[in-house]
Amino acid sequence: MIGDLFFQIKTYIIYRYKAVNAHGLHSPFLFDFYNEVISPKKEFYFFKRFRALLTLYKKSVTTENALFLFRWSAFYKPNSVCVRQANLPIAVALVMPSKTKDLSVKSLEGFTSKDLDILSGLGILVQQSTSGDLCFYERINTHTVTEIEHYKCVIVCKPHQTKAKHSLWNSLCASEEVSISIDLYQFGILLVEKNQAKQHFVVKLS
Repeated sequence: MIGDLFFQIKTYIIYRYKAVNAHGLHSPFLFDFYNEVISPKKEFYFFKRFRALLTLYKKSVTTENALFLFRWSAFYKPNSVCVRQANLPIAVALVMPSKTKDLSVKSLEGFTSKDLDILSGLGILVQQSTSGDLCFYERINTHTVTEIEHYKCVIVCKPHQTKAKHSLWNSLCASEEVSISIDLYQFGILLVEKNQAKQHFVVKLS
């Protein structure tokens, strides 16, 4: 535990040193991403209702991170979403702005009946599957490197949480399947685009 804490401090210092804001981004896509998702902290009509929901799930994700994920999904516009580990507020954040409101989860066991009622009430269709355009991972392992080719966008929560996770994150960024990797420290975003030049960005989230 202490070793992981020191590692997190070390990687955070390195991240802050390398991270750039909009002025350091020369990619038009990343420049738009910064201005649409990070810089203005854009508000949506759904946020008032979403914030009320988040107060019931304080331990699952911070409000700031949940709203960031919502803004990213609204910017990226996936058709469908897969959440590998059940987490209601993260699922809502990513699925509500998607085109079809289709949610795939590896296992339904992580959701309570109350969770499923909330998802249903929001018009979200849930199925037990691992398919989707966008996939969110809280935990990663050696199999993740081969799994990412099935998605167009992959989000990894806390990619520098431990030395092992940090090493796996670096392997994901180096994968031939990944064209754009974005390190936000709290999240890592991977875009799988076959015919684009490989680029890695370290961006200030706040």
